[in-house]
Amino acid sequence: MQRPIMRCLIIAVILAWNVGNDPLALALPFSYRTGSETVAGTTHIPSYTDQGQAYGPFVFNYGYTQSFDGAALVRHVELNFTFEPSFTTAQQQGFRSTAESGIEGIWNNRAIIADTTNQRSFPLRVDVTTTGPVFHHNILVRSGPGRSDVSTWYTGSATAGVMAHETGHYLGLYDEYIGGGVDRYPNPTLSTALMGTGALDENPQMLPRYYQGYLDYMTGLNPGGRFTLVMAPEPSTLLILIGGMAGILLFRRQRFHRSQGRSALSELDRDS
Repeated sequence: MQRPIMRCLIIAVILAWNVGNDPLALALPFSYRTGSETVAGTTHIPSYTDQGQAYGPFVFNYGYTQSFDGAALVRHVELNFTFEPSFTTAQQQGFRSTAESGIEGIWNNRAIIADTTNQRSFPLRVDVTTTGPVFHHNILVRSGPGRSDVSTWYTGSATAGVMAHETGHYLGLYDEYIGGGVDRYPNPTLSTALMGTGALDENPQMLPRYYQGYLDYMTGLNPGGRFTLVMAPEPSTLLILIGGMAGILLFRRQRFHRSQGRSALSELDRDS
C-alpha cells in the first residue's frame, strides 16, 4: 500500500475513534469561527561556533496564508520557481509537479486537531502551488549536484524530504542540526526528524512541534475551545491500533448481546 493511502487510512481510523463513542458527534450543532490570514516575516539567526567550526549568520524569510474553513486547517504556500536556461518547458512543469506532490506527501495526513468537547476532528494540511500571481517565496532551480537551501534548489539534491524541509523554513521553523539555522546556541533543539538530519530520509519523521502553529491559530480563532493536537501513528503501528479497536468493538458487541440475552430471560421469567 502506498504511503499517502496508508496515512489517509490512519487519519480515518483516528477520526472514527474520536467519534466512536457518540454516533451523533458529527451532527452536533456547534458553530466554529472560520478565517484566513497571511503571515510573513524574517528570522535572523546569529552566527555560532561549535567544536571550533563557525556557522552563520542565517536569515530565513517565512510566509504563507493560513485558513480554517470549518472542515480543515490549511497553510497555503505559493512558490515561484525560476529555472536555468537549460530546462525545457516539460522539465519545468515536471519539476513543479514533483515539488508539489513531494512536499504535500510528507506534510499532509500526519496530524489532526481534535475538539475534545464537541468530538470533532480537523485535518492539518500544507497546500503548495506554483502558479501565482502573488508568490510567498522565490526559488532558483539549478540542474546537477549542489546543496539546496531556502533560495536555491539543485535537482541533484532536491529530494521530497529536502523540499519539505525547506518548506518548513517557509512556515517559520528552525533547523534542528548543528551547522544550520538553529533556534538557539548553546543547547539548540536537535532531532533526526524532518527539520534535522531526517530531511535526507525517504520518509522523514514529523514531530508535533511542526504543527503547533495550526493549534495556536485554531485556538485564537475559537477562544475557549478545548483543542488538542493529535499525531497520526506511523504505519508500523496501524495494525496494532486497528487490532485494539477491533477488540474493543468485539467486547462491546458481546456485552450488548449478553445484555440482550439477560433482558430476554427476564421477560420469560415475568411471563411465566
